[in-house]
Amino acid sequence: MLKRLVGLMGAAEAGRKAARTEAGVGTHRALRAMVRRGVIDQSRANDFGVVYTYAINEGMDEEKAYALSDAYADSVAQGRSNAYAIVYAAAYGIACFIIGASEGWARAYAQACAHAIAARESIEFASTYGHAIANGASPEDALAFARRYAV
Repeated sequence: MLKRLVGLMGAAEAGRKAARTEAGVGTHRALRAMVRRGVIDQSRANDFGVVYTYAINEGMDEEKAYALSDAYADSVAQGRSNAYAIVYAAAYGIACFIIGASEGWARAYAQACAHAIAARESIEFASTYGHAIANGASPEDALAFARRYAV
């Protein structure tokens, strides 16, 4: 699942670079309404919008698309690289909506996954490492655990 979401996020980022978005009129209206209501601020609208659009086009419901897009836009706003933001958002989405994790666990998992990918580790390694960190392991113990058990 992490591979699929990372692929989706990568496609969204590539689409953003090629053109603004390829959304339907309804998605654009929804994004403009979110900006007007103050749900998202204008400075994050492009980063938020491209991921939201692709997630909706892939069949994701609005609540999940919003959470995924918000995590991505927050990472970019914090100055993280696009690759980091993509993995962070995908891992955060998995933790929240598939695992059903708490907010704190989901953020710890997503951050650990993104750091592992930034260190050029595999997605399987990143996921295993992320689980260990989110469950309270020290970085050293999580690293040893992931090296031993990641497929």
